[in-house]
Amino acid sequence: MLMKIRDGATGVVAYIIVILLAIPFALWGIHEYFGGPADQIVADVNGQEISKRVFDSQLQDQRRYLKSILGDSFDTVYSDENDLKKSVLDSMIQNTLINNESNTAGYRLSDEQLYDRIRSVPQFQKNGKFDSETYQQLLAAQRRSAVEFEEQLRAEESNKQFQSSVLFSSFLPGNSKQQYASLKKQKRNFDYLLLTSDTDSVEVSEQEIDDYYQDNQQSFMSPAKVRLEYIEILQNDIGDKLEYSEDEILASYNDDPDRYRTQELRKASHILFKLSEESTAEEMAVAFDNAKAAIERINNGESFAEVAKDVSDDKFSTKNGGALGFLSRSDIDNPPFVNKLFSMQAGELSEPVRTNLGVQVVQLEEIKSSTRKSFEEVKNQVENELRSEASEKEFVEQAEQLSNLSYVDVDSLDSAADALALEIQSSEWISGASLEGIASFPGVVAAAFSDEVLNKGENSTLLELADGHVAVIRVLEHQEEQIQSLEEVSESIEELVRLKKAHASLLATGESSLTKLRDNSDLLKQQASDLNTEVISAGSLLRDDASVGNELLTKVFEIAIPSDGQPVINGFELSDGNYAIVRLNEVIEADSENASLEMSEWISLQGRYGRREMSSMLKSLRETGDVTIFTENL
Repeated sequence: MLMKIRDGATGVVAYIIVILLAIPFALWGIHEYFGGPADQIVADVNGQEISKRVFDSQLQDQRRYLKSILGDSFDTVYSDENDLKKSVLDSMIQNTLINNESNTAGYRLSDEQLYDRIRSVPQFQKNGKFDSETYQQLLAAQRRSAVEFEEQLRAEESNKQFQSSVLFSSFLPGNSKQQYASLKKQKRNFDYLLLTSDTDSVEVSEQEIDDYYQDNQQSFMSPAKVRLEYIEILQNDIGDKLEYSEDEILASYNDDPDRYRTQELRKASHILFKLSEESTAEEMAVAFDNAKAAIERINNGESFAEVAKDVSDDKFSTKNGGALGFLSRSDIDNPPFVNKLFSMQAGELSEPVRTNLGVQVVQLEEIKSSTRKSFEEVKNQVENELRSEASEKEFVEQAEQLSNLSYVDVDSLDSAADALALEIQSSEWISGASLEGIASFPGVVAAAFSDEVLNKGENSTLLELADGHVAVIRVLEHQEEQIQSLEEVSESIEELVRLKKAHASLLATGESSLTKLRDNSDLLKQQASDLNTEVISAGSLLRDDASVGNELLTKVFEIAIPSDGQPVINGFELSDGNYAIVRLNEVIEADSENASLEMSEWISLQGRYGRREMSSMLKSLRETGDVTIFTENL
């Protein structure tokens, strides 16, 4: 039925169908249409699912972060999009495994630690102090609730505690320290020469180029590519076009007198006797008795601050005599405490109260009443709210229209563009690894190479690229995967063959010199002269000496110690393409009894062992865990 509609609906008929379709779409809402089927799962970790929505979000964040760090090198480092996807998914799986392990092990972040962490965030402060209103506004701007944010902090901190327990519990015995110190202080005396490839003297024939091309044609495949045309709708663009007069803004401000009020703040102090959720009735009775004794001391003339410093279990607030500062109702996730605090009169001392933390005694010192902010204070906020509300409504309406029109007129975007007065845009050539322009958004490349869009030539479904950003795409041009012609790749093949021939010649020269020098190590200078290079006398060096390259020095210290006291000749290729010939003259052992390490070196060494144990632990969690990856959903 739907196919018949697609094939036959044009002109006025199409628009009648669109109107009929718009009714159920309007009832379902744009979010239902975006959602479509249930969110796909990309991995299952011990029964805990990682959704594609969350994965795509983290993939996009990581891509932007790496681009900001690597710049133009990003495309080279991550030429294959699958490498980046694997890296992000592995990290998410690892974090999930650690979170499960830390929860099982009982690592927790206390409420006091959580509040201290939140209050210390500079973005949540005004004039150097935590500001509850700023905190709420910033979370709202990110579409996050305080509970969600605080749970994330708890998970992060408990994971850090768990990882620290592994990192800092590792140790090395004293004899290992002595052995390490002796090896670290060992010196090696050596001379060396470097051979380099001479590519300029290498000639490459046309036949060699053709032979290499014929033998390696699969290496010269150009990937399948498409050029897209698309229509996109951005809520921000809609909002930027909206204008409001001062009267309209003022009217909105006056519509809800309580909307722009500050929160009521209460300056409180407390004395805490901690109890866990598993505390027994006897432990609870003791806590209440202690709280009553504290109240009695205060009523008998001792100051609240003195008693708090003496008996309170909240070691952070006791430094300030139990003072918690000014609190709003949303500052603390402890309903019994909040309900008690906001039912008291200024100057009042509470009876013992059973709360989420234990048994608390509360003193209310001062009340700052809620006040309505002036119009001038919130004028910009009111205007932004008006713009946001109106642009969101218009965005949803336009998105529904785009979805409906591109579905009915499935072979073209023209009718949707005309109806919405939007421009049809076109992309550059896009392959599976493209990350620029419209292709940088998760899901676009997958949609572009889907059967419906690529092979059937249909419009895509409505793609939600980001919050407030949707698009419909279609393929404008398609280029199949194909072998590049010899003419296209001739220059690169010539350079590749030249490098290979030069490298082979270098290795042959190096091996030939090694054979001669192993027969007579005194010929090193003669060999250097014959090869138009020079002998470099490194002298006696420690392992971490910076006077020669780290790679060369590492390989020198891997050479077996000579048993007869004679020099040892060795050669090896370096990562920069050069070939080194080394004459190891002497190994100077350190005095093992006097060899020692600085404390900072010893701590660093233990840290490396700790990280190695952490790596082994993570590998074990992955191997023993029940981890399933749904590659088809990535």
